[in-house]
Amino acid sequence: MLNLGVYTFTLFMIKILILFSLFFYGCSTTKEQSSAPNINFDSVLKNENLSDSQKLIELQIQLSKQEDKISLIRNSTNNLRFSFDSLRLKNDSIIFLLEKQIDSFRIEQSMLIGPEFSNNIIKLYNKVNILEDRAFFMDSLYFDLITDMVLIENQISSIENSVKEIDAINKKFNNELLPNNADKKIDYSYDYKLAHQLYSRGNYNKSLEKFNYLLKNNISDDLADNCQFWIGQIYFSNKDYEQAIYEFQKVLKYKDSNKKSESIYKIGLCEIKIGNNNKAKQMFQTIIDDYPKSKYFNKASEFLITLK
Repeated sequence: MLNLGVYTFTLFMIKILILFSLFFYGCSTTKEQSSAPNINFDSVLKNENLSDSQKLIELQIQLSKQEDKISLIRNSTNNLRFSFDSLRLKNDSIIFLLEKQIDSFRIEQSMLIGPEFSNNIIKLYNKVNILEDRAFFMDSLYFDLITDMVLIENQISSIENSVKEIDAINKKFNNELLPNNADKKIDYSYDYKLAHQLYSRGNYNKSLEKFNYLLKNNISDDLADNCQFWIGQIYFSNKDYEQAIYEFQKVLKYKDSNKKSESIYKIGLCEIKIGNNNKAKQMFQTIIDDYPKSKYFNKASEFLITLK
């Protein structure tokens, strides 16, 4: 057994050393603190299964382990400090190089920016503005040209349709002519062809009278929608676009009309002429959605792109 005074003093010194080591250990990183075990010297001292000398030895062992951990922490701290110093030197070097580049750029900028340089910049801005104005004007002109070309194409198409319809009428009436109503059929055929001829010659008023006459006299359904279409076309040619829209819409009421897609297309053109581009786009989109095989499909697609 050790002397009680010596034993007590020794335990006191061990506690001081342990607390001192714990103080330094507490300064370590969070990861290292979480991995290091806590030393409970009270549990060692109160362990009745150990003799005093065994308790002292156990405490010394724990203290030795703690000192080893403190040594590792110090080494890690020194390594971190060395890495930090290296990074700081690199950072200082980078900052120095950047400051030199900034100074060099400022010198070059001060040499470039002068009265002559500023005047050149202003001239360039003016040229850009002029080019933008020209581009806008050319876009507007291009759109107008497309519209005019379409109108011309429509006139040509109208003439071609007139010729085809007249030929079809001649064939139909020649094949279906009956003795008891021959005069009536011939009269309608003649009036229809005459109305077309008047339209083709630009005599729109007389042509309009003839087409209205045919509708009032209950011309057959397969020609009634055509008469109604040409009435709309007459108002379109006279640039009465709102009335033309009204007349073309009547064509759409004929269930089996072969003029529906063309009437929708013409309504779209009328809407453009009176400035209703959104309604025009709706008409062209209707052709895309409902009449994919129409000969006006491609033209409607082109207008949708142009009107975006």
